[in-house]
Amino acid sequence: MDITITWRELSIAVVLAAAIYLLEVAFFSQKSRRRAESHDEPAGLRAEVETLKHRLGELEVRLGVAAELSEAEPAGHAPATDAYDYAVQYAREGMAAPDIAVRCGISRDEAALIVAMQRRGREA
Repeated sequence: MDITITWRELSIAVVLAAAIYLLEVAFFSQKSRRRAESHDEPAGLRAEVETLKHRLGELEVRLGVAAELSEAEPAGHAPATDAYDYAVQYAREGMAAPDIAVRCGISRDEAALIVAMQRRGREA
């Protein structure tokens, strides 16, 4: 019983063996990467937690400053409310809407609305 292997059969066997070897290398390298990533995951999460703690601290400082500023303002009137109060007063005195907008720091449309409301109030 003689076994004869031709060059063609030998080359096919070598190509198949090489393909199997490359697939095994790829499979095991992915597996080792996954293990490495799972070990790095807690460190990455710790870094994220530290970043979030830092941002939270900054926000708390900002909130504290905002609270201090709101405590410093008089309880009855906020600056925006004062601007509208003055706008109403100027409209009652007959000032034009563009002038009211410039003086009070409000938009021209808001000033025009206040002037229109004051005119209707006089007419009624």
